[in-house]
Amino acid sequence: MPAGRVIALEGASGAGKTTAIDALARGEGWTTVPEAYRRLDPPPPLEVGGASDLLQLEERLLAEEARRYVECRAAARSGVTVLADTGFFGPLSYTAGLIALGAAPPELLSALVATARAHAAAGRWGGPDGILWLATPEAARSERVRADPVGHPPDLARRHALVGAVERALYARRIGPLFGPRYREVSGAGDPAAVARRLDVAVRTIAAVRTRLPPLATVLAAFERDPPVSRSR
Repeated sequence: MPAGRVIALEGASGAGKTTAIDALARGEGWTTVPEAYRRLDPPPPLEVGGASDLLQLEERLLAEEARRYVECRAAARSGVTVLADTGFFGPLSYTAGLIALGAAPPELLSALVATARAHAAAGRWGGPDGILWLATPEAARSERVRADPVGHPPDLARRHALVGAVERALYARRIGPLFGPRYREVSGAGDPAAVARRLDVAVRTIAAVRTRLPPLATVLAAFERDPPVSRSR
């Protein structure tokens, strides 16, 4: 049986990733994997104090990313298409965003990358086969955040939005070019059904790509560089 593909859906907070990915999977019979934070029980508080608290949080999330990665790869080996609600690079990209905002020290990312390398060396962490960035208009994202104060705590909304802008620049300018045709940006505008249709086309397009994946060491090196400055959207 040919192996399936693991496709990561990325996007800023409130982009509608979970809604779109669930609608897409129901229609196609594909497997979905929730984001790492939603899998933790109990979920850790996101209002952290100093750098040590933040490192502890991101290390815990990275450990969950490792578990997600192993599960996704196992499913893909059976021929299933797997959609990951946010990919396995999440702790790295979010930390890079915090550093760009001056809210975390650069050495925090270096520590996380070292942990990621250790997980990868043990065969329990890596990248997806393709990445989709869900580009949803800011007004729609803000509305979703306001409508879901539990999933999107109001006191963290501005931080998430600013970090999301840095993450988008990071994926568009560094990670995306490394993945080449395995990376696509998809509009998140419109109703969930319309978004799901666009994602369906993008998933199938990426799944058909046969170019090599970028070396994980090259991807990690891209994260370790100074975070890019986000452009005004």
